[in-house]
Amino acid sequence: MYISSITTQIIGIVMLGFTIILSQRNFVIDRHKTKVFIIVSFLTIVLLIIEIIEYYLISVRSAEYIILYKLLMVLAFILTNIIVYILLSLNDSGRFSKNIFLAIPLIINIIINIATYWTSWIFYIDPQGQYHRGDYFFVQLSINMFYYILLIIAIFINDDDYDSDDIKFLSSIFILPVIAIIIQINYPKYYLIWVTVAFSLMLYYIFLRELQFKYDLTSGIKNRRAFTNKMLQLNKGNKNTGIVVLDLNDLKKINDSKGHDKGDEIIHKSAEILQESFENVGTAYRIGGDEFTVLCVNSSEEQVEAALMKLVKLLEEYNNKNDLKIVFAYGYDFYTGNEDIFEVFEIADKKMYEHKAKIKGCYRRRRVDKLSKE
Repeated sequence: MYISSITTQIIGIVMLGFTIILSQRNFVIDRHKTKVFIIVSFLTIVLLIIEIIEYYLISVRSAEYIILYKLLMVLAFILTNIIVYILLSLNDSGRFSKNIFLAIPLIINIIINIATYWTSWIFYIDPQGQYHRGDYFFVQLSINMFYYILLIIAIFINDDDYDSDDIKFLSSIFILPVIAIIIQINYPKYYLIWVTVAFSLMLYYIFLRELQFKYDLTSGIKNRRAFTNKMLQLNKGNKNTGIVVLDLNDLKKINDSKGHDKGDEIIHKSAEILQESFENVGTAYRIGGDEFTVLCVNSSEEQVEAALMKLVKLLEEYNNKNDLKIVFAYGYDFYTGNEDIFEVFEIADKKMYEHKAKIKGCYRRRRVDKLSKE
């Protein structure tokens, strides 16, 4: 039993080791998420190593190792909730993790576990070196399940980043450790939790790699494939959706005069500004070379107008500080569920070209006025 259990933990460590190496070679979606993913994987490896040591301590049952055993268990219980909390921050787009009050259970858990070394609240090690659950073990379990439930909820409501198939797959990935927790609570001799977490993290990395195909590498936002899939999904329902179509003016001129590297910089910066403008209002997509769109699901016309005004303000601030200007022509219309969503897109696209003509006309008038003064 001892050898087979250690073998299982070693397999988990090897799986995560290779996953970390691959994630360092191939950044997934963005560098921040990759770094967070690596941190979670590393902490899980630490817990797997602690379990291997624990197997050894259980096998020898020596009083001289009680202090080491207690320190390792305190560290393991603290890391358990830290890992779930970090996973929550990785998947909730700030909906929960930015709320400072949600860190309170984690802080309480850390304090209680440190105190457990002397008080035996969560666990205790008897004089024979045997581990036992303490009277307040339920606190550790409750906080862990609290963050896990929030994680599952965050995945379900995070439809900005994930479509319905993504949500189903992610939910199944993170439910696996919950099943392992239930089994280990009822059958303590089976150490399944962190091996299952290691397996889930490996699946999660594969999921992130697949998710990357939905993103445009130049702009860092979702691509045409993701946009089309979302449109098809929305077309089946009746969610009120604002569709904003945007065109990045003079990109070809920048590519021809300054080079495509500079053009790529402008595309990336434009996407950043677009995302900031429509934060909590809609999801931005790059659907062509200089074409962008924003889908504002369950947003009002007032919210879309406010986001566009914010876009104008941010572009003005940027253009006042930079020689290469970013100018968006845009138009929008609303899908209500009573029409074909792609027809609504065509209407928004037509409005964008009308706005583009006005921008060009204003530019030509300014140029004529300038020449007449000279």
